[in-house]
Amino acid sequence: MNEKLKHRLEVILEIIIMVSIFVNSFLLFISIFLPLRPTTYSDIVYVDLITCALLIVGYILQHRRSKHPERYWRENWNAIPAVIPFYFFGMILLGMDESSLILKFLALLKVVTLLIAARQVGKTVDQFVNKSRLTYGFTFFVLVLVFSSISFFLIEHNVNPEVATFEDSIWYVVQTITTVGYGDVVPITPWGRVVGIIAMVSAIGISSLLTAATTSSLMDKLREDRDRITQKSLEYVAKVDDTVNDLESQMAKGEDVNRIKTEINEIKSDMTEIKNMIRELKK
Repeated sequence: MNEKLKHRLEVILEIIIMVSIFVNSFLLFISIFLPLRPTTYSDIVYVDLITCALLIVGYILQHRRSKHPERYWRENWNAIPAVIPFYFFGMILLGMDESSLILKFLALLKVVTLLIAARQVGKTVDQFVNKSRLTYGFTFFVLVLVFSSISFFLIEHNVNPEVATFEDSIWYVVQTITTVGYGDVVPITPWGRVVGIIAMVSAIGISSLLTAATTSSLMDKLREDRDRITQKSLEYVAKVDDTVNDLESQMAKGEDVNRIKTEINEIKSDMTEIKNMIRELKK
């Protein structure tokens, strides 16, 4: 397989793993502290199971890419709980209740180790996010989602018949942040409306941050490519200049004309490369 294509497929897999880790971490976190429907717990069990499978694949991939594979597992042992489906073993295999303190402790442990695993498995994505400064937009989005959904639930669930569970609160906040606004869940208390306003205004900030970060990342990439091509062009020009000076010296001494002709042909070849690089730079 082409190395470039292979690298792209690996990056796509890393993106899928990182998205899965984020969704799984969020679901595990809210399952620890907030009341959810029994069907939601079942969904979380299988999301967690899928995430574990993806993480195992990711660790195997990183092990193969490691410069020191013999030390890889010793250096990354701290994320072992991230690949263990505690909810699946506890709820499905052992029949434990979702309110079990043991399960909640294990879920909290897993949330922490998932954050560690994200840095270990998604190195390429992590480097890109840090370099492009998408971290700020992503962190802002997570904070708004968590704060708004929890606040809206605590404010509305006792007085608003449309907010019976935390899932209803998340649904309202997500459709508000994305400006979809289906209208099936609406706030009826003044503070609930305040939370809605915060989510709406934050959506503008999140969109601006993500757009600015993406644009900045693209401009940095274009600048790096331009600088790289320019540097290579300068190196070729310097090489050609040295060759021309050498030929002038040889011609002044009346040395072998045939060899000089060969050198001139090489110069033409170098000049062709310079022209191609400049054309690439202008694209």
